[in-house]
Amino acid sequence: MSRRPIQASIRTHAGDGEFADGVRTEDFREAMSLWASGVAILAASDGDDVEAITASAVTSLSVDPPLVLVCIGNHAAILPTIHEQRRFVINLLAEGDRRLASDVALRVPPDPSRLPASGDPVLEGALASLVCRLWETYPGGDHQIVIGQVERVEIGADAAPLVHFAREYRALR
Repeated sequence: MSRRPIQASIRTHAGDGEFADGVRTEDFREAMSLWASGVAILAASDGDDVEAITASAVTSLSVDPPLVLVCIGNHAAILPTIHEQRRFVINLLAEGDRRLASDVALRVPPDPSRLPASGDPVLEGALASLVCRLWETYPGGDHQIVIGQVERVEIGADAAPLVHFAREYRALR
């Protein structure tokens, strides 16, 4: 794979596809696509319905107390549910969950047979599920930085993780 050089420049205003500091949106997205990350289904329930999104901007933040961080687009339908219910679940996906990750990203809800009939939306077959209480949210540009305090951990499938790299789902090999 050949790489093109990164061109740095300083500009005083943003044009189409650029940030005010001169970094082109396309260049930033390309660079960040080269950072491999795990894939999760973030889910929240109001008791009747489950909202879910596919997320790769997920990381541990603290062990004491146990905190996790996830970045969610400002207009994601899941945000109001998280704010109202003050709970959410981060379900870490196995490599066999490529279809599920794609479906949820396209707003197709998870198969109900993989979700409990009530309670927290812990996904059956996930590598692990982190049941969280909303700790805090912060603005982060076009995203919200959502911090959850982990109240329960469920370890699930013994499988390889699903990884997102260069705009594709991949397996560790």
